[in-house]
Amino acid sequence: MKRNRKGFTLLEVMLVFGIAGLIFLMTFIALPALQRRARDSQREKDMVTFIEAVKKYQTNNRGALPSGSWATVLNNNSDPSGGKYSVEVTACGGNQVDKPCGSTAQNKVAWLNSVTFEGNNKTFRVFTQAKCAGNETDGVVATKNSRQMAVLYRMEGGGVHCENN
Repeated sequence: MKRNRKGFTLLEVMLVFGIAGLIFLMTFIALPALQRRARDSQREKDMVTFIEAVKKYQTNNRGALPSGSWATVLNNNSDPSGGKYSVEVTACGGNQVDKPCGSTAQNKVAWLNSVTFEGNNKTFRVFTQAKCAGNETDGVVATKNSRQMAVLYRMEGGGVHCENN
């Protein structure tokens, strides 16, 4: 006797729901990381825009870096996660050329990982008379050039991004 089969078996339906759930789960696990990377990419672009604005300021002011309100150079740019960027300026340079700025050689990694540099608090950290040292754990080193600056930003996805002017 032949059986007429109409529809799906319970096993087939469960298999389809299992595969759909797995795809759904993978999407929602990967999505936040993709969004973080996109915001960090925008922050890197904003850093370049900030540095270009500083260069324009220097061109109009005989090479001097802004001395008063660095925030005016930001042109009210907003962080991708919301809120306005702020600027924190630290003077570097002097006798300690090519030495870590803001710390000693022994605690430079601790300095970059300290409470004052932690988290993504929408702050561009500008170091005057400094340049990026290379990798993120080295931070910045002092230079003799009074027009040189390095800008650091703690990325949401981890690590520190550094740009020179």
